[in-house]
Amino acid sequence: MPDLPFDMHNIAFSYIYQVPNLATVTAIIASLILLIFIFSYISSIMEFVFVESLVRNEVKFWAYSRRFLGKGFRLLLVRLAIGLVLLALFGIFLLPLIPLIREVSSDFSLSASLGGILWVVGVIILLILLALAIDSLLSLAIPLAIYRNKGILSAFKLVLGNFRKNWREVVVYWFVRLLLYIGVAVLAIFLFVGVALVLGLTFLIFDVALYFLFSSLLSELLLWLLLIPFIVIELILILGILFFLGVPLSVFLKYHMLSFLEAWYEDAEIPFFDTPAPEPKVKVDEPEPTF
Repeated sequence: MPDLPFDMHNIAFSYIYQVPNLATVTAIIASLILLIFIFSYISSIMEFVFVESLVRNEVKFWAYSRRFLGKGFRLLLVRLAIGLVLLALFGIFLLPLIPLIREVSSDFSLSASLGGILWVVGVIILLILLALAIDSLLSLAIPLAIYRNKGILSAFKLVLGNFRKNWREVVVYWFVRLLLYIGVAVLAIFLFVGVALVLGLTFLIFDVALYFLFSSLLSELLLWLLLIPFIVIELILILGILFFLGVPLSVFLKYHMLSFLEAWYEDAEIPFFDTPAPEPKVKVDEPEPTF
């Protein structure tokens, strides 16, 4: 085999080293996408579990999770389809900017560039508001999918049908919901920051006291090996306490949504507050509704 020139050797070696890097990057991206998909699926199931737990006033995590595996997966697919449609709309709205980009690349214009930026920002805001509105209506469809024994798309069509007749009430609901979110966010910030500061200072004083207590008895390495497990446990305790403090706020917002749905949609058949929730009206040999 003839010897390759020096440059060809460099090209060959660089190509050999780039291929594993490309494979590694591809594997990392695929793993991240898979993790996002898994956590999104779990989150979709938890939305059904949350509603069922509030309505029944009891938590059967594993039983409810197994019951809603199918509905959660279909909810994930619907949200994925909605996301793809919104992404396609974003691309369509950007089409008018193509001639502008060509003009700016050839002859820079500050006014044209500023107009393009404002257009993109306006499109993003519009699509975010549209996504929030769709997601709100989809959240209203989740209890209907459970207690009317419907597929998620069928329940969503019921919500849309009632929205066409009573859209003003939903607009008021969105406005009240926005105020509630702002109030809950402010309360959560003060609550979480206050609790985190109190617990953080308490644990810091404990750790400093522990450090000076054992500093004369242990080496620096052994001392930190002793302190690190305490610090990790303290951080886990702080995060766990903050999580449990946030649960009542989430429950309040979900109860508000269920109360509105019960008043807004007459045939919602949500059996909570006054009557015990019956088991789902699905026979053993009857398949669960799909979409």
